[in-house]
Amino acid sequence: MTKGFLMFAHNNDEIDYLKLATVNAYLIKENCNIHDITVVTNQASYDYTTSQIGEEFVNNAISNIVFVEKNKHFKYANQRLFKDTSHTLKPLPFYNLDRCNAYDISPYDETIMIDADYLILSNALNSCWEHNNELMMNWKYDDIMYEREDDSLKRLHPTGISMYWATVVYFKKTEFTKQFFETVKHVKDNSRYYQDLYKWPGTLYRNDYSFSVAAHMLGGFEDKAIPQLPVPSLYKTFDTDDVHSAPAKNELIFYLEQPKSLGDFMLCRWRHLDIHVMNKWAINRVSEELLGHINAN
Repeated sequence: MTKGFLMFAHNNDEIDYLKLATVNAYLIKENCNIHDITVVTNQASYDYTTSQIGEEFVNNAISNIVFVEKNKHFKYANQRLFKDTSHTLKPLPFYNLDRCNAYDISPYDETIMIDADYLILSNALNSCWEHNNELMMNWKYDDIMYEREDDSLKRLHPTGISMYWATVVYFKKTEFTKQFFETVKHVKDNSRYYQDLYKWPGTLYRNDYSFSVAAHMLGGFEDKAIPQLPVPSLYKTFDTDDVHSAPAKNELIFYLEQPKSLGDFMLCRWRHLDIHVMNKWAINRVSEELLGHINAN
């Protein structure tokens, strides 16, 4: 059976998602020894990123690049407030429309789909391959700043269903997972109806919401019916945090914002565990350090 990783990377005016995906592809190859990596992007993102870091550098990292056309209406309608810590806030397009097509796009029998900013600093996800479960996601997550609690990240609504994180999704090419992704598409295409039904907040379209609703529906309308990934946890930092440096292989030093003193930070050393780094600017600032440890070996 073929197996590989899948990422989606559409740049906006400030954030080079394809560069993030390229860095992560090198980390995947180094830590998981998986060289089949597909990245979905658009021509404008590819042209910009390769002009900055080189076409050869991108193509050496990513074995399969799939080009799609952006939906221009969605691009400008789905605006998100991005943060580079609490000190810098910018409303920018958040283009996440095509993740529902992952089943159709993936060329692999087994796929691990991850966010470009979910940094692979270990081989933990290798425990997914050849698993008995055909679809796995996490509803449980851990903030590495253990004092921070945000109940809005646990459920779509305080009295609603648990929220699954579309940050990491493992799936096989089976009839069940095909039906799951068709259901995700259906929820996306009828998001106003399902938002009214499931009571998720705001106007921003998030894959976490549509994947959670699809999991609820395909799980027989039972909460937490889709199994979790066989990894220690889905660890996260937030966009109010920053990255100080990448001093060694698979190691990051974070500035974590203190929950009771906004704008003040504490240092955290993180090693050999995969982590979702929400501050995209911060990853790009240390990307050369991250890659330097790989190139040195």
